[in-house]
Amino acid sequence: MRRFRIRLGLALWMAMVSTGIACESSRVNVLAPDGSPSLLVMDFREPFALDPPPAGWRHRKFLTRAPAHFSFATVEGVPALRIETDDSASMLFRHVDVPLREYPRLSWNWFVEQPIESDTDELTAEGDDHPARLFLVFENEDGEGRAMEIIWGNRVLRAGDYKYINEFPHYTANGGSENVGRWHRESVDLTRIYREIWDDPTDVRLVDVAIFCDSDETDSRSVAYFADVRLDRADGARVPNTR
Repeated sequence: MRRFRIRLGLALWMAMVSTGIACESSRVNVLAPDGSPSLLVMDFREPFALDPPPAGWRHRKFLTRAPAHFSFATVEGVPALRIETDDSASMLFRHVDVPLREYPRLSWNWFVEQPIESDTDELTAEGDDHPARLFLVFENEDGEGRAMEIIWGNRVLRAGDYKYINEFPHYTANGGSENVGRWHRESVDLTRIYREIWDDPTDVRLVDVAIFCDSDETDSRSVAYFADVRLDRADGARVPNTR
């Protein structure tokens, strides 16, 4: 029954996102582009308060589970956000307002120290835990919300793979035990991924980026680090600031 309540709670919150009503009351200090070639979304070089986080950020916790533990650490010389879970889960959001036509590429560094160790199939709701995720919320020009995750795969999923849990989309950027224990720099084309998931021939904006780590479905542990989350112009050129 506990697992059912957890999955139901998350499903209801995802539904709120899809209707564009999630987190509206906390959307202050929203990060918008200034025309530069690269927009730094999450900078962890200098620690900041996490309880509560600064304006424009939000630690999204769930009533039916313990939150992940967020802290700051330097790993192999890289200042980073450290996220540890122990049968727990939560998200650290950064509110943004970025048109994908201008900044289509998302890039970040991540380091998985403790992967999810479970025999439960990660393609099922019962095994839907990952040591590192990026949770993304989009809005099209009709005001419709879209949400997805970019994940670190466990035993089955590898870079380029998709999975759907109750129709919710996940794109795998990396994964596997052979890649644990070192930094990886990732870069993905959000416009391409978005169009592969949704048939939306419209103008799309990215409105939320969140770091999400969880091990609550499999009663396991995970430790991961994130650094330098950015949105980049495809051509690297500066565009005029029209805001």
